[in-house]
Amino acid sequence: MILLAQNIRKSFEKKEIPQEKLERLYSQYNPVKDIKTFIRRAAESFPRGNCGLASVYLQQFLPTAEVIKGKYGLESHTFLLLDKRLVVDITADQFDGPKVYVGPFCDPWKR
Repeated sequence: MILLAQNIRKSFEKKEIPQEKLERLYSQYNPVKDIKTFIRRAAESFPRGNCGLASVYLQQFLPTAEVIKGKYGLESHTFLLLDKRLVVDITADQFDGPKVYVGPFCDPWKR
């Protein structure tokens, strides 16, 4: 699972994720008025502001994982929770956390 998360992270960094797919997935999760502009701007600032996008995209590969709108420390943050105990997060570094985290659901991640 760590390899999957690392590979998807690299795909985001290289801007290899199809914009149309992100538009569709994110619109189902959180409708945005101008989704094309939202996705383009997100790609320019990765990982900042990409936690929701990255989580809904990553969830395709981990369909039993739950997308959590929670916190990283005091910051609002979205990540995946697998089996109610395992965090999968590829954007925590926007808050000085790890680039890729696959591990126990513990501080600083919160619901």
